[in-house]
Amino acid sequence: MITSPTNSQNARKVMIRLENLTKRFPGQKHNAVDDLTLDIYEGEIVVLVGPSGCGKTTTMKTINRIIEPTSGRIILDGDDVTSADPDQLRRRIGYVIQQVGLFPHMTIGENVATVPKLLGWDSKRVSARVDELLEMVNMAPAEYRDRYPKQLSGGQRQRVGVARALGADPDVMLMDEPFGAIDPITRDRLQNEFLRLQSEVRKTIVFVTHDIDEAIKMGDRIVILQEASRVAQYDTPERILTAPANEFVADFIGKGASLKRLNLSHVSDIDLTQWPTVRTNADHTEVRNMLRGSAFGAVLVLDDGGRPSRWVGAEDLDGASGRPLSELGLEPGVTVRPTDTLSDALNELVAAPYGVAIVTGSNGAYQGIVDINQINGAIRSMRSTAAQANSGSAYGAGVATAGGQP
Repeated sequence: MITSPTNSQNARKVMIRLENLTKRFPGQKHNAVDDLTLDIYEGEIVVLVGPSGCGKTTTMKTINRIIEPTSGRIILDGDDVTSADPDQLRRRIGYVIQQVGLFPHMTIGENVATVPKLLGWDSKRVSARVDELLEMVNMAPAEYRDRYPKQLSGGQRQRVGVARALGADPDVMLMDEPFGAIDPITRDRLQNEFLRLQSEVRKTIVFVTHDIDEAIKMGDRIVILQEASRVAQYDTPERILTAPANEFVADFIGKGASLKRLNLSHVSDIDLTQWPTVRTNADHTEVRNMLRGSAFGAVLVLDDGGRPSRWVGAEDLDGASGRPLSELGLEPGVTVRPTDTLSDALNELVAAPYGVAIVTGSNGAYQGIVDINQINGAIRSMRSTAAQANSGSAYGAGVATAGGQP
């Protein structure tokens, strides 16, 4: 049993408190959730993660009482909702599931409007809220409002699921493996988009996943659960990676902790390297002169808006007299943004032309590049920090564990 994260949060408001929460299903000898006490603070994403069958989804579903607890109390924003009307409770809490669960016979707009309509909002207010939310999840209302779920891709349906959960502007959201059924590329993009959205709306979110990498990327704090939702460690991702509380946590994290830490740092945290650039109207002689004696194998061609257009090397200019730079060389490939993690940048630079990840701003304009030397430097810095944090302890000093024992 554990009541709060390791580091002091006395100044923070507790949005969700689970007190001695227990759940035993009929016919079972053991509790699915066993005497769990947990504080979740306002505006944070708290990720429940653990091996299959540990009770993480059961714990989450007791918060909005889709699953009724056998005993214990659920406190939501200071109110004891353990015996409140469950329908009214659920209208206060947004809920996103893996398979989205959109109503197939209803349009996207009607799906997003579900909870506001149940709350009796007038039609003008509902319509404005639907458009606001679709814009928020980057789906133009005029294009998507009147479509049906079957006309959308999996990633688009997941966005609509998030918009619907935000329908009545709830303070709390529950997310049950929301990105688990989506292909890896789309999942990464949705994760990044959701983190951007969370930076704006600052909801209190309980997020369930079985993937420790996703937990590290998404969580402000992580609860690593053992059997029956017993807490092995409740802490920040950085502390869990650098100071695991016990052998169970260390084993659950697995190897490659240095690479996992790249999910904790963002492109904006490092100084970008600059690459030689020219505009699309530059002549071939200018490009040759720039590359002559340079350590760089190509220039990055930028369009009139400063956006990456092409990679052009000296060999691309041979026999290309008179042709514009915009027709030569290679496409720039996928770019990353300052809000993306260093793990995202590493994924892109491994397969990118010239082994670098191009960084662009929100308007798509070039800002710089990330290369492998910068990634290595970030890892060395993290290792140094971890060594200092773990000094004198095999599993880190002062880390809270199940039962509240340090």
